[in-house]
Amino acid sequence: MLAGGCTAEGPSPAASSGFGPTVAFESVDGPPPQVFDRLVKVLQTEGATHNISVVSREAQASYRVRSYYAAQIRRGTDNASIAWVWDVYDPNQNRALRLSGTEAAGKAGGDAWSAANDQVLRRISDAGLAGLTNLITGNLPAQAEPPPTSTEPPPEENPAVAALQKAVPATETGTTTALAFSSR
Repeated sequence: MLAGGCTAEGPSPAASSGFGPTVAFESVDGPPPQVFDRLVKVLQTEGATHNISVVSREAQASYRVRSYYAAQIRRGTDNASIAWVWDVYDPNQNRALRLSGTEAAGKAGGDAWSAANDQVLRRISDAGLAGLTNLITGNLPAQAEPPPTSTEPPPEENPAVAALQKAVPATETGTTTALAFSSR
């Protein structure tokens, strides 16, 4: 159901039906298979509480979501957090909304994903689905801005989960372009 890109294939639970708008998760990038499987179940359950039917990506849906997750451990501690971004697309394949956040996940030891328990996944899913519900009902906050139409990076007050640095020719510095993850 929620498989795509370089992600693990998860089970295809029966789609919720009979209520509200539909949403299909085209991709879920980041979590390892065991977290992915639990996330699928949590999204299904939380969708029902928000009167949104989560359907297979092959189904026709009111909205499509491409989601990205990153787990990190704060330097000098065992405290993990899960950063997430949902790009929500309308039926015409135009990005309608970007939702994002960072959820504290608690002590993790050496693997940040080990702290992504069902409660953490539920909080992430609830926040994302609440934002999607606000889009559907037209109740977006007044300060919400439309999605950017340029390729410029987002303003500094909206930290990115990942940012691609501008390419520098290898002959100038001997370095290459790198993908950097924010620790905020």
